[in-house]
Amino acid sequence: MEIYVTIYILLDILNNLTEREIEMKKNRIASFLLALLLILALPIQQAHAAGSFKDVAENYWAKDIINEFVEAGIIKGYEDQTFRPNQKVTRGQAAIMLTNALELDTENVSTIQYKDIKADHPYVKEIAAVTNAGIMSGSNNKFEPNKPLTRAQMATILTNAFDLKGNKTSTFKDVKKDYYAYAAIDALYANNITAGYEDKTFKPSVPTTRAHFVAFLSKALDPNEENTGVVDLLKEVYTNELNLNTYEFEANMDLGLILPEIDEETPEVAAWFEVLKDVQIDITGAYQKDPMQFEADINVSLKGDIQSTFTIPMVMTEEKMWIKLPDSPLLPLPEALKGKFIEFDLIELAELSGQPASTFDMELQTKLNADIINLFVDLLGKDFYKEIDLSTVTVPEGVDASKVIKFELTNETLKPFLDKVVNELLPQLLEVLDNPEYIKALGLTDEDLALAKELFATEEINIDEVASEINKYLKINQLDEIIVISEDNYISYDESTIDITITAEGEAFSFKLSLDQSKSNVNEKIEFSHGIPSGDDVLPFEELIKLEEEALLNDIN
Repeated sequence: MEIYVTIYILLDILNNLTEREIEMKKNRIASFLLALLLILALPIQQAHAAGSFKDVAENYWAKDIINEFVEAGIIKGYEDQTFRPNQKVTRGQAAIMLTNALELDTENVSTIQYKDIKADHPYVKEIAAVTNAGIMSGSNNKFEPNKPLTRAQMATILTNAFDLKGNKTSTFKDVKKDYYAYAAIDALYANNITAGYEDKTFKPSVPTTRAHFVAFLSKALDPNEENTGVVDLLKEVYTNELNLNTYEFEANMDLGLILPEIDEETPEVAAWFEVLKDVQIDITGAYQKDPMQFEADINVSLKGDIQSTFTIPMVMTEEKMWIKLPDSPLLPLPEALKGKFIEFDLIELAELSGQPASTFDMELQTKLNADIINLFVDLLGKDFYKEIDLSTVTVPEGVDASKVIKFELTNETLKPFLDKVVNELLPQLLEVLDNPEYIKALGLTDEDLALAKELFATEEINIDEVASEINKYLKINQLDEIIVISEDNYISYDESTIDITITAEGEAFSFKLSLDQSKSNVNEKIEFSHGIPSGDDVLPFEELIKLEEEALLNDIN
């Protein structure tokens, strides 16, 4: 009897996981909606190339920006037809680029008094221009034009050049708030000019490369255009995601949940608590849009005292879903279930769970997801998503990587995030959902939607108080998403991390979730390893129910 109850619960969980896995291809923002729910559940560009450089490959992350700057006359390459993108940029070269980019006056400038800059120095006019403009200065009466420019110095001169202001929200691990260049680095972060490195550092003492300086200067010249570009790019990318015909994928998920000790904890409970500290799930599979077919092998590894590894194969079409349960010492299967795919009719499954049949209407769900994604990107894309340098991200070998977008939420940015979500996103989301098809598909009623609208119209939420209260209990160690975009503007690799600690009544528990997924063979011919289960390999869900009823009767007798 107990095994069938356990199977039923597991199937329900797997069904939900399956739906979410399908939705991953349609809505890559799902991991951050999850993060939002976790938080609220508490107490409450392309440019054409002017030429080419021998050392700037066609797929180099900064190729377009370099060519754009060369074409605009802001920078030049070397006589040997190289650009030397990874070479350290010097203070003199930075002065030249800033002078050209800002079109500073180099004729009517005051005389400069640097010991190492004579009247016949090749950069004298440009150095004089940036000095007179208050952008750069020397030390000890020297300008040191051949000295490499550090990333902290780069932040300082860009802040001076563009009069950038910060908001004290940057939290780079290697830039404390008392660091001499914190204000300048914070200004770059606040103006979406930098997001730092993947390890949450800025590396202020590291010399700036020529490619990086060009990239930073490009963003500083027009940060608003950069952000608008991110919004437009994300919209195009997510639209392309919804229209992919085929692909194969690999996904990896690490889950860690550390709970406080409880009184009278049994050995069984303690063992499961230990397991929850480290759960590894690896998924491989394939997807086809028309006719819709999806399959995955879900490999689960449990650690701690209850060590077990098992695989759950599953297949899904528009009308049906099949799941093969693992036979393991942890959960031994009855003979009737061994080696069988349990077959579910999705319409019947929806009715059984009290959901409308339109829950599994893929065309309608795709339309709904597209509307939600566009709203999400419109309202959050400009302020919370940033394009970052591809060179700062570790991308798996073989992944088609052209651009990288990063989403990040910290305790410092929680307040503006909540303000945008509560006062703009959620009210507008209710307007999007005010569609008879959507209401029915979500299992809602007109009364439910009207009540929600009334709540937002009449309830006054003090965002300052809410954010302050949440920050008392919640520490966001890391909450971000790295979106790697291919040359054809679809998501080739995605990496999300949620790492939070919640403290209440003197006890703390932590939740960690890291998820990455990569695609291959996009819009190409793919192979399904399982195909559509049939014949003796299949056990209809109705038969499973009969087996459960028989087990119940035997248990009673």
